[in-house]
Amino acid sequence: MTYDPTAPPNAATRWFRRVVWLGILFNLAFVALEILAPNLVNVNFGVPVTETTVWNVAHAAMVLGLTLLYIPAAISPLRFPTYTWMIVVSRFVAVVLWACLMRSTPGFSQALISDATFGVLEGILLQFALPAESRIGFGNIGRGLGAFWHWLTGCLALWSVRVALVLLVVIGVLLGYVLWDNLLRAEPDTQYASVEDHYMHGAIGLTADNRVPYWLWQVLPTMFPEKLPGPGGWTSLGLIIPEGSDLPVGFAHRKIGYDSVEANCSLCHTSEFRRTADSKPELILGGPAHTLDLQGMQRFLYASAADPRFTPDNIIEAINKIHKLGFIETQIYRYLILPATKEGLLEQKVAYSWQNLRPQQGRGRTDTFNPTKINVFHMPDDGTIGTVDLPQVWNQKPRIGMYLHWDGNNNEITERNYAAAMAIGATPKSVIQSSFNRVTNFLLQLQPMAYPYPIDAASAARGKPIFEQQCAACHAFGAPGTGHVTDIATIGTDRHRLDSFTGGLVDRFHAIDDPPFVFNAYRKTNGYANVPLDGIWARAPYLHNGSVPNLHALLMPDSARPTSFYRGYDVYDPAQMGFISGGAEAQKVGFFVDTNVAGNSNQGHNYGVTLSDKDKNDLIEYMKTF
Repeated sequence: MTYDPTAPPNAATRWFRRVVWLGILFNLAFVALEILAPNLVNVNFGVPVTETTVWNVAHAAMVLGLTLLYIPAAISPLRFPTYTWMIVVSRFVAVVLWACLMRSTPGFSQALISDATFGVLEGILLQFALPAESRIGFGNIGRGLGAFWHWLTGCLALWSVRVALVLLVVIGVLLGYVLWDNLLRAEPDTQYASVEDHYMHGAIGLTADNRVPYWLWQVLPTMFPEKLPGPGGWTSLGLIIPEGSDLPVGFAHRKIGYDSVEANCSLCHTSEFRRTADSKPELILGGPAHTLDLQGMQRFLYASAADPRFTPDNIIEAINKIHKLGFIETQIYRYLILPATKEGLLEQKVAYSWQNLRPQQGRGRTDTFNPTKINVFHMPDDGTIGTVDLPQVWNQKPRIGMYLHWDGNNNEITERNYAAAMAIGATPKSVIQSSFNRVTNFLLQLQPMAYPYPIDAASAARGKPIFEQQCAACHAFGAPGTGHVTDIATIGTDRHRLDSFTGGLVDRFHAIDDPPFVFNAYRKTNGYANVPLDGIWARAPYLHNGSVPNLHALLMPDSARPTSFYRGYDVYDPAQMGFISGGAEAQKVGFFVDTNVAGNSNQGHNYGVTLSDKDKNDLIEYMKTF
């Protein structure tokens, strides 16, 4: 056949081009989903959980490459008819592939139907777009019958294709809108008038994989109470739920398609205490979350997702008891949100299985940099233990330029803040810059809560020169050693956290250049940083790994310090300058610390241990004024 580029296209040609262009758009939308929301695609197809989504990227690349080959056929289908027929045939090849995969994964029927629909429509239209001599023949049918058949099927085909195409577009638009409205449409995040409320509940911007559906969050403790450490729902894990609040401190309520919750900075950096066992809890913004069992919260979510009762039907039934889901919302929850959440949690369970090879972290502690090494940068698991106390974050302004983190590995506040956000799921594209800046500025000025008990002024006055002689050189603002690192050979404390932060990790940080995520200030040290002691009363237990329960114990020689205690109880003990760490109540809610366990050593920092008991008491009394 000779192609005449000046000949006007017939109706079938025009409709063929439209269908091919529509197929190209469908393919590109699928490619975007595979790259941006691989879990959603996997769950929709019923693909088993894996540690990575490499197959999604590979398949997206293949589909994208094939889709680019469709463009010449969409622009000029008659120029090279054989090439155009190959494009149609590729749809049917894909149908065969999906049919084979359906034997093990029935969910691929959706892809089969899609490719078959486009293949049939394109095949019929191309048959009538081509000149009669180039169409697929009909065997030995009589000429008259053949001519009539061509005319009749041509009319019916064009009419049916038009109707089918219109229906396909309408269905596609409606389905696309429903999915966008229920999965992607972002409502403005809550703007809190109070910066304190914003710190506690404002969103900093995590990715979808690091959010939990709000209504699922609300029903999980009642569905799986036996997987919690005790009664009280989320509070049994040490989360702080202020009176009248529907969420714990440290969680933001967002609506991006559906209601969800995500963590923010205050989860790990808000403390609470009670003056007596009968007192109401009091918040300490910016304080170390010494009651929080962060690892326990992760494991509760993973265990719930792995439970056979974690099914869409059971969860929707539980949700409807406290919030009636609409019909469409129910279907979205049933077939997309809940399956994707389950798959995501089970995938995280596998990704964080390295934690099972380390000692339990317990309340008020976390492993800071192994998640970054293993789960963010995908470095090999080196077996190191990075367990540390959650630190305070108040009063950041006078700390500008100091080398902080426990090992003094960075002296840029903004870098440290972004690195912490990255570790819990923020990316350069997801982070909410205005919110992040508001939190950063708040913490620059936030002052620690004053010591809440009476202070013996005379004793404190006697303790001041003792502090200046024994402690100030390393722990007073403006002193030469404050904010710098003391070598591990000198300080003598547990070195596991120091060894967990490696030179290889420094190189990975330095390789990132995706503003605002730029990490040039990280360095490898050989010791621990000397930190200022403002608000020291609320920062118990002590040392970088929280292995010493109170200040009195810290001023004892290594051999006299407690080798075991309970941490995470919120009643304060002013006599010892720390939280109560023994007795029935502390044992009931606390985490048992055994200092003989790797990473838990209470040795080192032997300063002030030779002072008399009177001098120690006076020194501690003075430190209550910080």
